[in-house]
Amino acid sequence: MAEQAIISVKPRKMVTVVCACIKAPGGREVLLSMRNAPGIVGLDGKWELPGGKIEFGETPDRAIVREIQEELGIKIVPRRVLPYLHTNLWEYPHVSTHVVLAGYECELAESELPALGPEARWCDPKDIDFDLTLPGTREFITLAMKDVRFDRVSIRFEMDDPPSHFGKQFTVETQPTLFSEYGLVKYWGKVGDRPRMRIEEFDSPRTLDSEIFETAKRKLSNGYHITAVQGSDRTFKPLLSIIEIAKAKNQFSPA
Repeated sequence: MAEQAIISVKPRKMVTVVCACIKAPGGREVLLSMRNAPGIVGLDGKWELPGGKIEFGETPDRAIVREIQEELGIKIVPRRVLPYLHTNLWEYPHVSTHVVLAGYECELAESELPALGPEARWCDPKDIDFDLTLPGTREFITLAMKDVRFDRVSIRFEMDDPPSHFGKQFTVETQPTLFSEYGLVKYWGKVGDRPRMRIEEFDSPRTLDSEIFETAKRKLSNGYHITAVQGSDRTFKPLLSIIEIAKAKNQFSPA
């Protein structure tokens, strides 16, 4: 009788975690800390909003105050729950973990900036490279900071249309709204004197980024030139990619 292979299935665990988007006095910077998780791909060495697990019987707001005090020695005051939940699946050597992450906008309990170790730093949102952060970091910071430099992008496209003797214009612009904090994207354009407009809302920054990038690529492929840009390409990486594509095609000519 052939021996049957023994299949080892790792146990599964669900964990509820809270993180803190701690704003420096003045509200222009946020505190990030580095995660140490040797051997865990996608987790070790990434920057994140500090926080930790909710213990049995503990409320989320008390958990975040306790975790920040234990982790960084900082006293904070939670101000509001951010309207977003993020989920991650992490594969550890002996367990598969499903993490549900909630976030709080927080302030320091004291007016002076605390001393920080080498694995924590204050960051201006426009200077953060979100490719070096854990999933969910950008979403929580976007919601907490309410920074026009961080949220708004506008790109204007134009093209001559000799057969119709009219020029064509097209603009895509994002901005936060009451019902869609991640961004409202508005498209409007005209051929001659005929205006057109479309509005869409998105559930996350990543879907918003993808839509703007693909829309810009289509317009450039159709012969449009970029004639005006507003926004920080250091924060909004798709904007930098769009500009690079337009320059390579000689279709970038802002006034």
